[in-house]
Parts: sequence; structure tokens; C-alpha cells
Amino acid sequence: MPDLYELSFGAVLCYCDMKINRTKLIRVLRIAGLGVCYFFFITLTGIAVPCPLKTVTHGHLLCPGCGVTRMCVSAAHLDLRSAFCWHPVIFCLLPVWAVCLGLWLFDRGKRFCFVVEVVSIVLLLAYFILRNIPGWPLY
Repeated sequence: MPDLYELSFGAVLCYCDMKINRTKLIRVLRIAGLGVCYFFFITLTGIAVPCPLKTVTHGHLLCPGCGVTRMCVSAAHLDLRSAFCWHPVIFCLLPVWAVCLGLWLFDRGKRFCFVVEVVSIVLLLAYFILRNIPGWPLY
């Protein structure tokens, strides 16, 4: 018998038997497990992987991912304001990426996820350029 999927406001989304791809789910759970281990390592030791671009340029250039670790630690401590300040672009993209991850697990939404990938790359490149302009306020 097909499962009934409902939206949070009670409207019926569809009658279908969507099956999760177990291989993909195992991959996601392994990566999430590594992330949790890294979080506890950082929390207990205070040691994190430094940004290679920032290291090579002696702190003059910030890569598009600089601040993501601090953002994740702040979000894990439920300090969402601080998490947003550490990396506003990825903080805003995370819910969209979560939807794409769910679609990917059910082998759905390939076109939507492709558009999200392209938009994410463009936004991160723009953020990379803007945050490295001297005096730009998004540091």
C-alpha cells in the first residue's frame, strides 16, 4: 500500500512509494559521523584544520569556506546569530542544501539540485571576491 506524505500544514503532497536509496544514506551517515567526530575533537582540544589559502597568503586572502567550522560550532551551540556572522552565505544555503540532500537520497529533483549547485557556486565566488576587498564589512 502506498505511503501518504503530508506537508507540515496538512495538505496532501502525493500518494507514492518513494524508496530511499540505502547506499546513498549510508554515505551521508558516514560523512555526518565524521563531522560529529571533528566537532567533538575541536570542542575538546581547540585544534582545527587551518585554511590553506589563508596560510599560504599569510592571512591576506580568505577562501570561500573560511569561517564554516566556527559557523558549525556556533550553530551546534544554538548560537544562530553568531553562526550567521561567521559565514552568512553558507548559513543561508544550508536549508536549501538539506532539501537537495533529501531529494538526492530519494533519487528525485535532479534539475532543481543542479540549479542549486550553480547558484551556490556563483554566490560563493561572489562572496569570496567581496570579502577580500579591503574594508568590506562582511569579514
